[in-house]
Amino acid sequence: MSSPSGLRIFFSYTSADRERVAPIVHALTQAGHTVWWDRHIAGGAAYAREIEAALEACQVVIVAWSKTSLESDWVRDEAAYGRDRKRLLPLRLDQVEPPLGFRQYQTLDLSAWSADVSNPAHHGLLKALDTEGINPPGPGTARTRFTASRRGILAGVGGLAALAGAGAWWTLGRGGGAPPHSIAVLPFANLSGDLAQDYFSDGLSEELINALARIKLLQVVARTSAFKFKGSTADSGEIGARLGVAHLLDGSVRRADGRVRVSAQLVEARTGFEKWSQTFDRDLKDILAVQSEIAQAVAEAMKVHLLGDELARVQTGAAANAEAFDAYLKGKRLFDAGGDEAAYRAALSQFDTAIGLDPNYAAAHAGRARVLMKIGDQYSGPSEVRATYDAALVSARQSVELAPSLPEAQAALGGVLSNARLDFKGARQAYAQAMESGSGDADILTRVGLFNCWVGDLQTGLPAVRRAAVLDPLNPRVHRALGLGLIYAHQYAQSIEAMKQALSLNPKVEGAHGAIGDALLLSGDARGALASYSREPLLSLKLAGEAIAAKKLGQDAAADKAFAALKTAPGLVTDYQQAQVLAQWGDSRGAVSALENARRNGDSGIALMKADPLLDPIRRVPEYLGLLSDLGLSS
Repeated sequence: MSSPSGLRIFFSYTSADRERVAPIVHALTQAGHTVWWDRHIAGGAAYAREIEAALEACQVVIVAWSKTSLESDWVRDEAAYGRDRKRLLPLRLDQVEPPLGFRQYQTLDLSAWSADVSNPAHHGLLKALDTEGINPPGPGTARTRFTASRRGILAGVGGLAALAGAGAWWTLGRGGGAPPHSIAVLPFANLSGDLAQDYFSDGLSEELINALARIKLLQVVARTSAFKFKGSTADSGEIGARLGVAHLLDGSVRRADGRVRVSAQLVEARTGFEKWSQTFDRDLKDILAVQSEIAQAVAEAMKVHLLGDELARVQTGAAANAEAFDAYLKGKRLFDAGGDEAAYRAALSQFDTAIGLDPNYAAAHAGRARVLMKIGDQYSGPSEVRATYDAALVSARQSVELAPSLPEAQAALGGVLSNARLDFKGARQAYAQAMESGSGDADILTRVGLFNCWVGDLQTGLPAVRRAAVLDPLNPRVHRALGLGLIYAHQYAQSIEAMKQALSLNPKVEGAHGAIGDALLLSGDARGALASYSREPLLSLKLAGEAIAAKKLGQDAAADKAFAALKTAPGLVTDYQQAQVLAQWGDSRGAVSALENARRNGDSGIALMKADPLLDPIRRVPEYLGLLSDLGLSS
């Protein structure tokens, strides 16, 4: 963990020496120094710009001379930068002579390096950086460099030039205004050499996101936005700016022969300086403990003290069996990728495998509930859907029983109760429990927030979805959810902006054009609404919108045609959309009848009936109010 009195160090080396350099960097960060060593950025012009910025910001340039670095123009240039500014500390990894221009400097021999604190090389390096009596610079003061008096190790280095504007120095690395406790976990690199193992490295990254999101003082970017940078050549500054975070957690995973090596590195996004790093070499069965250790170490490095209950939350719902965890990650990968019925049933099989290996694996039960809901919604016939929903409810309740404080468990139960049982009172309670420990999770915020907007609790729902958009800024589905919430709040112009943001991130996102159509229609622009509805890929939204807008424009034949198509759409339950159309057409009796059909047929869209402005024309109809009361939505 970087201490207030630590130095900012630029570490120059070649990639061939990375394995030898990593433990040295770890020792420096453990001693309280902040180290930039370019592990996390790619090549090209962005690479050069970030190196230049890091060199300008550093107080010490450590160069590691080795057989390979002697041949590197990059290393020589970086060493020259440090030498010319009297910031150079040269090390030797091999028994080699430094190049011309650097031989007059005494070089610290680390060829026999050991992480053991009693090792002379370890002691010598930290002694060389000892800045006894020097305090961190405050506003208006310049921090000066240590002298060359430490056992002659830094002979010839001289004093480090004072950094101009030391007050500005302290602001470096704060993410350009990003909250100091904000972080994004980038997808860990899969170093196994087998692309089929991506599910494991990606899954481990996502589990770290979930664990960190349960720490209330941290602001953690969600998976969808963070994973946009998988394989990206963007530098840390650009990534931090786009995600709005001050810190990035990066790393790699290598799994082979029953062992796993996880390397993790926490850096300041703006400068790329390292705050913490560690490599874990463990038996595969210990991978679950590694997750917890990384989460704790990251929190400490960001100066966030974990209370006892927070530490317990980090570990909530985890597997006790590494094979179960592996199956769970496979199931999660298949569920998130989606695609078709076969993919979802394959995900279900993996969740079943995980539960078979570890019956008390709460997260696997929650995953099973969600995939069963998806299968029930989209791929089950009339004779199968009830049994599928029943199985989903059993899994969700089992997950909650095993881990009541696991937000994914409570959210899964809320989803089953609202969508499969139309039990909105029970769903509200489950979602409220999910928020107790899941308020830092963008997925939980989106699901809970949108549900609350649906049932008319905009004071709870809208702030939750707005928060989700902060934590998941590159996720089109989150912006779509925000846009829907804003429609229910009758904030139509803002809703259109949110939907346009969703479309800018994914032009094919479902529901956005339909929602823009609703907002335009409710703002009095029926012609613009009709044009937007025509671009909506979801057939039920497209046809309902066209039926309403065409009728308002006096195009009765087109309206009737769209409505007839809506009622007979193959494979779709459209009772709720029919109610919207009939309410807007002024047929109150027909609208209420359609809502009653929606309830009878288990159409979960009926959850919207309290907040949906398209139903405003029937708000005072007694039968509508009675149905609202029967569903537990009147309060």
